[in-house]
Amino acid sequence: MRRTIAMTLAAGVVLLAGCGALNEPTAAPPAPMTPKEKLLDAVPDGSQGTFSFTLKDAETTGKGAVDPQGRRLHLTTVYKDKDLGFTMTMGYLIIDQESWVKITFANTKDVTGLPKLPKKWLHLDRTKVKDQEDVGFGDPDPAGAVSLFRSIVDVTEPAAGQFTGTVDLTTATKAEILDQQGLGALGERAKAVPFRAVVDGQGRLTSIELDVPAYGEVRAYTHQATYSDYGAAPKVEEPPAGETQEAPAEAYELLNS
Repeated sequence: MRRTIAMTLAAGVVLLAGCGALNEPTAAPPAPMTPKEKLLDAVPDGSQGTFSFTLKDAETTGKGAVDPQGRRLHLTTVYKDKDLGFTMTMGYLIIDQESWVKITFANTKDVTGLPKLPKKWLHLDRTKVKDQEDVGFGDPDPAGAVSLFRSIVDVTEPAAGQFTGTVDLTTATKAEILDQQGLGALGERAKAVPFRAVVDGQGRLTSIELDVPAYGEVRAYTHQATYSDYGAAPKVEEPPAGETQEAPAEAYELLNS
């Protein structure tokens, strides 16, 4: 009899335990991300590994590679002066706490006052550079996409990975799309600049385009940034010792102008 009662009680305990497990509330599935959240999540932050990039605006083009974990950046920009006709090419190499620049000019026949600089990589003393963010490794995203996406006014995702909307450039200053003079010239139009962005199937940002309206003497143009080669970008290496020298005063004068 005792054995029968004990078995019955044991069975009841097991049954009650099982019912308790079945009656526990299940966790609600996470809410789907909004288009803005998807874009912010897609910006390179180092977790995606190395990547290559390109930049383009009204007068400047750029390209390079970033190694966020190694705090390494290689960037080459080409600036074409529409009035004087000369071209300035600036190469930047940043490896953690060390920085180099290489600056060359072309089409300078009718231009005076440009500094004559060595054609080697010029090693910098960062303390001599006014804006040290320009020659140091900071945000791993060279296009400042986080600043742009945080300043989104409205955005939709009409197709998977395809985003369109507007951004307020007056609050996206870290993206450095326009300087204060340009923002002032645009006025209220700067608060709703159309943009498009693309995110790949793995949730990684691949391109941004902003349609900047005309202002002053500047014609309307498209500001562009692309991202590619995630995890497979070329390595960013120090320049060979024979191709470097300490930066002369003229280099600092140009960087601080």
